Parts: sequence; structure tokens; C-alpha cells
Amino acid sequence: MLAIFVVPFLAQAGGTGSGCGEGQLICNPFKQDSIKGLIEVIVKDIFIPIGGVIAVVMIIYAGFLYVTARGNTAKIGEAHKALLYAVIGAAILLGAWVISEAISATIDTLKKGS
Repeated sequence: MLAIFVVPFLAQAGGTGSGCGEGQLICNPFKQDSIKGLIEVIVKDIFIPIGGVIAVVMIIYAGFLYVTARGNTAKIGEAHKALLYAVIGAAILLGAWVISEAISATIDTLKKGS
């Protein structure tokens, strides 16, 4: 209950904070005023760096599984699945970036047309 009543009050309360807008105590961490900017920041500054590191670590892990399999077909199959899932995850990450760019370009085109 406290969060429902206090957080909106703090967000609307008058005050000056560093880098905040007029009359805001809680600042926008994304520094964006549009949906386009928000999508770009989330995908480019959050998903791509974190997902890229995770994808690289998973590919390295799959390589480690291949090396430690030592000819065991069950362990080689497990390593193959790990590598496949890491590559699929990286492809999904790349697809999110492509969709983000397509949305951004569409919004820019619509703004120019208006």
C-alpha cells in the first residue's frame, strides 16, 4: 500500500534534483521522451550488450563441453544442443535489434510524412 500511495507522490512532488525536470524528484533513467527513443535505448544499451556477453559465454561453454566429452556420444549430443541453443539465442538477439531498427525507421518515415 505504501508503494501505491508514496511513489506517485514522490514522482509528482515539487523539488529539484540533479538532472531532473521541473518539479520532479525521480528522474527518467532512460533520458528519452518518445517510444522510439525508449525502444532504442532498451535494445541497444541493455539487451545487446548483456545478451551478447551471455551468447559468447554460452558458446565458450559449449566448446568446453565438446572438449570434455572425449568421444562420449551422449556428452557430444549435449554439447551440440548447448551450441545450438546459444546460436539460436544470438539469432533472436540479432532479430530484436533488426526489429528495433525497422520500428525506428518506420516512425521516422511517418514523422517526415506528417
